[in-house]
Amino acid sequence: MAAAVLYLSDGGSAALAAIPVAGRPLALRVMVAAARAGAGIVAVPALLRSPALERLVGRTRGLEGRVRWLGAGDTDAVRALIAGGCLLVPAATLVEARTLAPLLADSTETTETTLTESLEAGAPILRVMADTARRLAPALAAGEPLGGALMRHVESTRLKQVTASGLCFGARARADLAEADRLLYAGLGTDNDTGVDEYLHRRLSRRLTRVLVRTPATPNQVSLLSLGIGLGAVWAFWHATPLSAAVGVVVYLVACVVDHSDGELARLTFQESRLGAHLDWAIDTVIHSGLVLGMAVSAGAGAATTVIGVVGSAGVALSALFARYLPREIAVGETVGGALKNMGNRDLFYLLLLSFVVLRWVAPAVLPALALVVALGSQSYWIACVNRIRRGRTAAS
Repeated sequence: MAAAVLYLSDGGSAALAAIPVAGRPLALRVMVAAARAGAGIVAVPALLRSPALERLVGRTRGLEGRVRWLGAGDTDAVRALIAGGCLLVPAATLVEARTLAPLLADSTETTETTLTESLEAGAPILRVMADTARRLAPALAAGEPLGGALMRHVESTRLKQVTASGLCFGARARADLAEADRLLYAGLGTDNDTGVDEYLHRRLSRRLTRVLVRTPATPNQVSLLSLGIGLGAVWAFWHATPLSAAVGVVVYLVACVVDHSDGELARLTFQESRLGAHLDWAIDTVIHSGLVLGMAVSAGAGAATTVIGVVGSAGVALSALFARYLPREIAVGETVGGALKNMGNRDLFYLLLLSFVVLRWVAPAVLPALALVVALGSQSYWIACVNRIRRGRTAAS
């Protein structure tokens, strides 16, 4: 089933669908979710069409060539578009691609299906077969409110009801948009978030992101800002005093918050890109490697600590490289190196930075030993990965 059709549930839903939530109109969010769920065509009532929405559609990756605007005189075109059935999605709803994907995936299914959660708002997300789709074609083309008719169809027909596997929230009034906004921001975390990320960075970054979505700033520009701030933290740790090192920890925290905001901005405004992912990884690696080198240079005046810092910095970079590009079964292991992977566990890195600050203040003579431990620890992860690769090749031969 290749087509998804947005519909208006009632007389006020067109206005609701046009209102931005976290920087993008609800209607655009539905279009993107349907396209990412696998819909080859996303049909939209002409009542929702506006120059601003058309510009956003043109700039949103994944919608190229997929959006079809429906007008009252397009009944025959709509019938042809949905001849094999279609997925009906209310335009004023907040839904994720993973919620819609199961409804679009099985083209052999002959039973009409609805999402249970969507019924609560009186605007069902509904996969209909060809007969139902043809009957609804005139109303869909004209952009007539269909919420009540579809609810009666659900009640009078033995439909298959499934539970949503992701976000599914229908907006019935402007007051519901605040809840939609809350749900969007609450879901911005990632599986890689640590405890510090969840309880500190994300709480601060969401506030920054709320400002950024109202500006022309792009995620890559925000990433470059985090690089500049992170280099400030590296400078603070270079030949550091106890005070400058403490300031460096605070500056590093700010860099982490901004680093989280770039990804949040990308996900909220549909600006995710491979370049952005590579840039984000490279910036993290540069900052962490620079901090390790800076701490080692501050640990002692001789060339030995500088060499230790270079070795530690290289180990952080190599570990980051292996962690990013190796298959998970090779890259993740129950080793000391696994714990230090990419030095990217920010909880661990904060512990390292705070330990440096305390030792720089009360026991500076211990700092060369700390630098040596970090240098050795940073090597263990990528060395463990190399050993796994070698064992794999030996077993294969």
